[in-house]
Order: sequence, then C-alpha cells, then structure tokens
Amino acid sequence: MEQHQSGGVSAAFAAFVSAMVSLVLTIAGTLVGLRSSASQAALFLVLTWLLIAASLATALVAGWLVADSIRKSTHELAHLRDLEAYVPRLIRFRRRHDSFVIAGDGNATLKISCDVEAPDADVVPWISFPMIAEVPQDQPSWTSISVRRVCVDGVDADPSIAFIRRERKIPADAATLDGRLVESGAVRVPVSLDTGRRRCSFIVELELLNAFSFIGHEEKCYTDVSYVTDHLEVTITGYDGLRVSFSPYAHTRVEAQQLGMEMPDAPESQLQSRYCQATDGVRWRTEQAKLGYRYAIPVRGLP
Repeated sequence: MEQHQSGGVSAAFAAFVSAMVSLVLTIAGTLVGLRSSASQAALFLVLTWLLIAASLATALVAGWLVADSIRKSTHELAHLRDLEAYVPRLIRFRRRHDSFVIAGDGNATLKISCDVEAPDADVVPWISFPMIAEVPQDQPSWTSISVRRVCVDGVDADPSIAFIRRERKIPADAATLDGRLVESGAVRVPVSLDTGRRRCSFIVELELLNAFSFIGHEEKCYTDVSYVTDHLEVTITGYDGLRVSFSPYAHTRVEAQQLGMEMPDAPESQLQSRYCQATDGVRWRTEQAKLGYRYAIPVRGLP
C-alpha cells in the first residue's frame, strides 16, 4: 500500500512540474508577442511571481518526499533499535535446551525450551537471542529461518513477527562454508516480566530450510549464549533414519568463539568438548557456558 501511495505522489509531483513548465512557457511566449511596454512589464512581473511560487512549491513537495522517505526508513529500522532496548543485563536463563532434528535433505527443525528469570526491579516486555543459518547462495533470500511457534507459559504468541532480520553475508573465511551465505537475525520472545512476575518458561520452534545441506560431510549446529545461563543442553538427532554423530573432520567436539568474532577460543573449546557425548545422536550438557560466546557442534549424518 505504501509503495502505491509513494508512486502516486511521485506521479502527481511530476505532473505538477510539467504543468508549471507549460504555464511558464505560455506566458513567456505571450510576453514576446506583446508590443506594449506596459503590458510586457505587467506580464513579466506576473511571470516572475509565478516562477518564485513554482520554485517554493517544488521545494516544499521535494522536502515532503524526502521527509516521508526518511520516516518510512526510520519506521522499518525501529525494531532493530528495539532489539537492544528493555533487555536488562542481569536477566538469567536458569535452563535452556536446544533440540535439533536434522533430515537427510538438509532441512531441520529446532526447538528451544527455556526457563528465564529477571531481577525484581526490571520490567522486561520481551527478550531476544541470535539465530544464524548457512545456506546456498542461490537460495531465495531470507527463507532459511522460519519461526513456527512461540509459546510463553502455555500461551501462544504470533510467530510471524518473532524473527528480526539483521544481515545476509559471505563470511570472512568463505572457503569453510563451501561458498555458502550466512543469514543471521534475532528471535524475539514476549516474556512480559515485571515486578509481580519475575519468572517464566517459553518454547520457540523453528524450521531451518537447507541450513544443513552438507550433513553427509559436515555441518555445525550453533548456540549463542547472550545471557547468563545456569544450565545449557543441546541435543542433535537425525530424522527418518539419519544417524547423526561427531564430525570426523573437526578438531574438537565443541567449537567456541566470542560473539562478533571469527577467531576460535581453543581452551574454551577443549573445556566444553569434555561435556559433549554421542548418545542417541549428539548431546552436549554444560553448566559452565560463557556469556557472550557462540558455540558450534560439528556433526555428520549418515543413512
């Protein structure tokens, strides 16, 4: 609707400019044809005022179009600014469980179950946490991450507004992803915590389309620790006969790096790998996850 309105305003503006130009040319032609000096002077004065009025009107309309464009851009980016608002630094995840179920065609489902708590003085309308997917370059944009369900204390919320896009890029070391792109964003959950309700539980269910297209060789399941987390568990299993195990090509069972950086943290990777086991798939359970870290578990699936 906004695009149609913008197109209509632009067309009206162009028609207005065209009409003013035609009017000025008509008056100028009449001015040349007049022989009386008095008539020429009067018509010239009218022409001058018309030019001034046309210039002012053109400037006002152009300014309005620019202001409207800025308003729309600001409105579109408002939710990105909101991602950093209303989120207290001391919010705590008492428990988090990420469950990946991967199919042989590269698609997967992810279920995230959490128990969270906020300090007494904080009002928390919602919280957000990062989400990424590695996809082929020819895949349609922003189709890899789809939120199917958001449920807070048994009450379902609208999943269509839960995922906020951030960036779609080729990573610094593109060779490690076999030329694939990374789509990243944030999942937003309306926890509605306040002074009378400090704790809640929520479930988020997502579909990851083509995010594991190299599962027969090696893929990574990511978990970002954006809040203090007491207990973190990640399980990775296969679907329809796919057997998921550790990747034989990885140096460690869990790869750790600080959020926003692409450099591995070897000591943290070795520490967390101790808690990662192969039991009915791959299971990583830890109570020592570091705040501000991204963890990746390299896995491979065989029929």
